[in-house]
Amino acid sequence: MSGWSPADAIAMERRHVREGEKRVARQETLVLQLIEKGHDQIVGRANEVLSLFSESLEVSRERLRDLERRYGNVIDR
Repeated sequence: MSGWSPADAIAMERRHVREGEKRVARQETLVLQLIEKGHDQIVGRANEVLSLFSESLEVSRERLRDLERRYGNVIDR
């Protein structure tokens, strides 16, 4: 976090969470569309991608919780 203020780090992590939520939602939609269209051969792979996106989102959420615990809520949401 060298050169970053706590407020900058929290703001950046909040952006990561918002972007991750959008990615997960979009991938969930794509998985459902693949299922509905009968593209069974690629649903498994799409679910693997969804799992990776979900894991990444959880890492960002945990990092944000850690930053907010450590530095408090230093900026407005």
